Amino acid sequence: MYTTTVKTRKILGDKTGLKIAAPIFIWLMAELVVFLIAVKVHYLAMPLFVIIFFAVIPIACHMRKRAAEFRGKESFQYEEITFHTADGELYVDDIKLDVTYNESQTEIFVDHIMEWETKFGQTAMCADFIGIVEEPYLEDFVRFLEKEGVKIHQESERCKNFFE
Repeated sequence: MYTTTVKTRKILGDKTGLKIAAPIFIWLMAELVVFLIAVKVHYLAMPLFVIIFFAVIPIACHMRKRAAEFRGKESFQYEEITFHTADGELYVDDIKLDVTYNESQTEIFVDHIMEWETKFGQTAMCADFIGIVEEPYLEDFVRFLEKEGVKIHQESERCKNFFE
């Protein structure tokens, strides 16, 4: 087992995603109810329908602000991660990780990104863990990987596999 500081990406979980998306679901239900009232009961509800329709703009802005911590540079945080190995593979919390050097060999990417085909024929990707080991922890981490027999791939090899 080996513990080091890793720059990890915040993963959008189920409950967090639901909290971010809840306002749009509420807006959608309100829009549907007012539309049905305007069509079935009384046409004077149509101005309320229009007002609620344009309320989606501030709702979308609010959702974008709440989701900002999961995009860009703000989505990374430093934390202590404990790795373990088995049969020449690197694991964290029973998740098998891919280990990849960047082109300049100044960082090592450790991640578990799954790719699958949807029922509509498109390819989707999902990540369980994304981390980057940087200096000053890089040399010790590389020694640990070499000692345990974990193969470190080059970024060019990995990109080639993604595009095939």
